[in-house]
Amino acid sequence: MKAEYKRDLNRNYLVMPDHSDGYQTEMLVRNESDGFIPIKKVNWDGETLLYYDITGKQSLSKGFAKRKIDYNEMSDILYSISNLVKECKRLFLDISGIVLTPDHIYRDLSTERLLWIFYPYERDSHEMMELAEFLLEHIDNGNSAVVKTAYELYRRAKEGSIEAENLYEILHNDEEEKNLPDVISDDSYKEKEFKSLKTEPEGNRYRNKVELVVDRLFELMKKKVGDYRPPENEFYDYTEESREEAYFEECTSDYDKTVLIPVPDGNQRRLISRDSKIPDADLEIFPCVLGSKRECVDILLTDSSVSRMHAQIDEAQGKLFIFDLNSSNGTYVNGKKIVSEEKEIIAGDEIRIGNVRFVLA
Repeated sequence: MKAEYKRDLNRNYLVMPDHSDGYQTEMLVRNESDGFIPIKKVNWDGETLLYYDITGKQSLSKGFAKRKIDYNEMSDILYSISNLVKECKRLFLDISGIVLTPDHIYRDLSTERLLWIFYPYERDSHEMMELAEFLLEHIDNGNSAVVKTAYELYRRAKEGSIEAENLYEILHNDEEEKNLPDVISDDSYKEKEFKSLKTEPEGNRYRNKVELVVDRLFELMKKKVGDYRPPENEFYDYTEESREEAYFEECTSDYDKTVLIPVPDGNQRRLISRDSKIPDADLEIFPCVLGSKRECVDILLTDSSVSRMHAQIDEAQGKLFIFDLNSSNGTYVNGKKIVSEEKEIIAGDEIRIGNVRFVLA
């Protein structure tokens, strides 16, 4: 699926060519839809383009680059797809037009709602599998409910027995169990709650069911399933601390090969603030998100010109790259607004996030 990113004044757009007779996209242009990103058609140099307004929206792949998907978020994603199927039927749209790739599923940062792209033209037919693999790789492994749901989706996607229109089968099973406690994560319950699970018939039934699920998951992990090969005991033997150490080791494994800036403490990169009200910031873990929403960012910028999740800095092979997260006021490098998806930054570059300015050192 060929897509470009463009900025017009204070709006950000995902742009794709329109090669159809226009009926389905015309339905979305002319009718309000619940769950789809608004579209506008633009004729440019003899070509019709579809502009999807992604201002203030964060893609699923970027949003879960660092944090894990919990059960509620998994449910939101699957229920949202189920609701889109109903919306397609209401507007006489082909369900296959729902784009399921994580890079093109968005969350509105102001409302927390999931929003989707409708593009009813030829593209990869394995999007459901791509979504299932993404969810499997980013789930909270300490939560049995979300692990069970992710593996069930992955299994059915691999078999080709699940599509957008029959996701309700998984959702129906989840609905029956969503209010039951997660007995595997025992640190979240008091000892007396465990005693009640052991003595009450309902608790026993659920505990046995979870044990069956865990056994099934371990059997699945032993098999070769596509290109995904989870490490042995990945889900239950790793502590949160050890996972963070492994992640940090992976991200920094090439630091001794390429040193970007020879500062006294080794390889530390910093953003030096040019505003007395904003402190300097160390770039310690990548990807590093900058913005004004405390619980979602790594570097908090308390300025009214900064969006909730404004920009992100990534590291690859010793180089740093910055890209704008569809902010309202834009991200600038040396006075030039970032137009494409990412921009390499080096020591001495001035970076402006809204009205907040830094120099990379």
